[in-house]
Amino acid sequence: MKRFNKNLLIRVAVSTTLLLGSALLVLAQSSNPNEHPKFEFFVGYSALGEANGPGINFGSNNDVAASYTSKPGFETSIIRNFSKRFGIKGDFSAHFNNESNRGPVAACTPACTTVIQDFQLKTRVYNFLVGPEFKARNRTRFTPFVHALGGFAHTSATFTTPGPTLNLFLKKSDNSFAMALGGGLDIRASKRVSFRALMDYNPVFVNDSTSGTRHFVRLSLGVLFH
Repeated sequence: MKRFNKNLLIRVAVSTTLLLGSALLVLAQSSNPNEHPKFEFFVGYSALGEANGPGINFGSNNDVAASYTSKPGFETSIIRNFSKRFGIKGDFSAHFNNESNRGPVAACTPACTTVIQDFQLKTRVYNFLVGPEFKARNRTRFTPFVHALGGFAHTSATFTTPGPTLNLFLKKSDNSFAMALGGGLDIRASKRVSFRALMDYNPVFVNDSTSGTRHFVRLSLGVLFH
């Protein structure tokens, strides 16, 4: 009798494991892998980083040792899918940085003076991009994708220091060619909603550095609506 109960428990455990595995497999599969939405919309939080920032040049030998790096920001896009794996994406992102600090400020008029005082730096980066997106749709919840986008970016920066020794107000803005090369992963939560994580290299060809290029990296997390 004890042997029978032991065997029964083993069979029940194995059957339960198989049923749970089958259920998870069914949940992870699409009802029809050939189906694809015509339009998809993404909105999410975005951060902007800059590699080896060369500083910001305001003209007339006015250089500020700063970058356009920004944690606050957002990205939104619309994708028109023409097949299961190919679509055209229109993408917009905005990143903002408002920094208040105290440190050395130098000015040459024509003699050079360096003082320690308060300053404020505000930067803005807006990307307007479009290009193809390629998805590796499959029977699971996980859909990797890559994109290659091109367009233009509007960058602006304002540097102010109110004194008491030096009183400076510097401002610049630029409209430049920009790209975004990268990709990410969609994790389907339901038929209409997925979670999206993406990262791309976002070069912006502004005219305030030695190379003429700002090497940005965008990281975005948000929701994709099908």
